[in-house]
Amino acid sequence: LLLDCYGTIEPVDVSSMEQVFETLVADRRVQVQGVHWAALINAYGCVLKDLSKAIFLFESIATHPSNRSHKSRLPDALVYEVLINFLVTRHQTELLPAYIERMHADGVHMTAYIANLLIRGYAAAGRIDDARQVFESLADAPMGLAAPNNHASHDPWDAAKVDPNAPVFREPSTWEAMVRA
Repeated sequence: LLLDCYGTIEPVDVSSMEQVFETLVADRRVQVQGVHWAALINAYGCVLKDLSKAIFLFESIATHPSNRSHKSRLPDALVYEVLINFLVTRHQTELLPAYIERMHADGVHMTAYIANLLIRGYAAAGRIDDARQVFESLADAPMGLAAPNNHASHDPWDAAKVDPNAPVFREPSTWEAMVRA
């Protein structure tokens, strides 16, 4: 929460945000999670509009010392979602295919929220066929289920992993994203 506060509320306080992150990393009782990285990437990519720094942070996650003892692999779906969000927000849709391919190579399951961003980004770039292709690649959830596997776990000790080849189920927001596109 402090990372988000320092990184998104005007006036943005980058040094305090980075200090909070360093404190998290130094505390052995705290497991640095995707949500922490996502806050940093969002602050640099969307708020400060520093594409290079946001991508640098994303690229540093896998080799960062805090990730050595992590039970689940980072970057996770939440980190990819923030990355895709800032690429779409900054109109960098030409970078999307490489990161989606990497997400699959990293064994990270796509979520409807990532798909929504892709649909929005492709539509804004005038690539409606690409937006439609993303939408059509998703499945409708089985009757009675509320789109399973679309939410990252909030339990830092939960090492459960969604098979990256498992279907991605549309959310109501996915239908809205496609209608808007």
